[in-house]
Amino acid sequence: MFKASVNQRHTFDIDSNTINNEPVSFDCQLLPNGTFHIILNNESISAEVIDVDYNNKSVNLLLDNQKFSIQIEDDFDMLLAQMGMDKQAVDKVSEIKSPMPGLVLEIKVSEGDHVKEGQALMVLEAMKMENVIASPNEGVVSKVEVEVQEKVDKNHVLIRFE
Repeated sequence: MFKASVNQRHTFDIDSNTINNEPVSFDCQLLPNGTFHIILNNESISAEVIDVDYNNKSVNLLLDNQKFSIQIEDDFDMLLAQMGMDKQAVDKVSEIKSPMPGLVLEIKVSEGDHVKEGQALMVLEAMKMENVIASPNEGVVSKVEVEVQEKVDKNHVLIRFE
């Protein structure tokens, strides 16, 4: 399940074959010129990817010559929001805690590193998914509290900021 916010005005719940719980027919083909040909419910759409921001899970598209900005939330983002740990609920944090039990697969920062908002800090495997733990704000890493391959419980402190 995904949520897609289009131009910060319209939100859609997207599942494998439904949008907002309505069945859809969908096909997408990459064309040799790098654009896409999409058929959505028997309607033809020309699409071009303008840019992608993987850290913020957003994409800018040109659909039939109209620009659209799309923000994506996956299951992990929605779980964080349910737990009150989404971006809107976080101001300046001094520590990052594990949102759920998991296994630390990769640590992307070291003590003393200056990080930007949205920068990937580590990868945590939880619920059979690899989840990138990103910085909720700009800051300096004061301590990395875990090691690669360490198992962590929910609310285990992963990283501390100055």
